[in-house]
Amino acid sequence: MAASFKVNGAVLATVAVIFLAAVLPSHASTTVDEPAANYKQAAPAPPPPASSYTPPPAVQPVVVVHGVIYCKSCKLRGYNSGMDASPLPNATVSLVCYGDEESGYRVLNQTSTAADRNGYFIVMVYDVDMFDRHTCRLYLRSSPTPLCARPSVPSNPKLGLTLVRDRTATAPRGARGVYHARTALMYAPGAGGKCPPYC
Repeated sequence: MAASFKVNGAVLATVAVIFLAAVLPSHASTTVDEPAANYKQAAPAPPPPASSYTPPPAVQPVVVVHGVIYCKSCKLRGYNSGMDASPLPNATVSLVCYGDEESGYRVLNQTSTAADRNGYFIVMVYDVDMFDRHTCRLYLRSSPTPLCARPSVPSNPKLGLTLVRDRTATAPRGARGVYHARTALMYAPGAGGKCPPYC
């Protein structure tokens, strides 16, 4: 009786193990992990776009000297009755800046320019440290016509006109100052008094 019980008990235990194995999921994993070689790393985020902002170029300091060259007593295009003079196109002037007494008043800078069709001229001085209105002068240099080539103001072409600040002019960007001659620059007709045929 006892032996039969042991046999039946062993059978029951075996059946129970088989039953539990069939019903309960196995905790032992039979799945093999994928090899690391098959893992594809995500692409890095693209860098932010480079800034398209370009800083503006540096403004070069400058001093401006300008004015109008006239033909005295001739009624040409642009005649000014108050001055009794007309603008003289293509006449030339020179701006000459000198050193101080210690340097013997040597010439530091000389710039010549021609007037446009309205008699207007402009000189741009970029060596602003050299410029000093007290030691710079404007000179008449040449006239485009012999009919109005006699220096009038100044009457001696070796004498230059001093400069004064032009407080009414609109200074361009970067300008340290705008200046003009103390008086108008003028040529006059020769001895015959005949004016040039400008319209």
